[in-house]
Amino acid sequence: MGFFCAVILIRVMCQLCILENRTNTYMDTKKFIILDCDSCLVPMAVWKDHTMSIRTEYEDMMESMLHKVAKEFYKDKPYFIDKKQNAIHDHLHWHVRPLNSKGLAKKYG
Repeated sequence: MGFFCAVILIRVMCQLCILENRTNTYMDTKKFIILDCDSCLVPMAVWKDHTMSIRTEYEDMMESMLHKVAKEFYKDKPYFIDKKQNAIHDHLHWHVRPLNSKGLAKKYG
């Protein structure tokens, strides 16, 4: 299989490249989209290109916009941005998760 075919196959099979099930979309830019995760029902930011590496200024911009959405979503409840790739390991995406009453991250998955 050639490189071009491999790239096409990744994009066809990657759930985050396809984003078929879009529940609530908060923001859609040329570089990333912020929408509700259909698995855990919290906001998540997804980089539109199939990569795990982006420039620092894009990381900062995406994180800033995700904080903006999180403040609306959680109102006065504490939250954190989870940058760990759990189910999909090779496509950059971050979830905004609630903190429990002791300031610890709630367990997901």
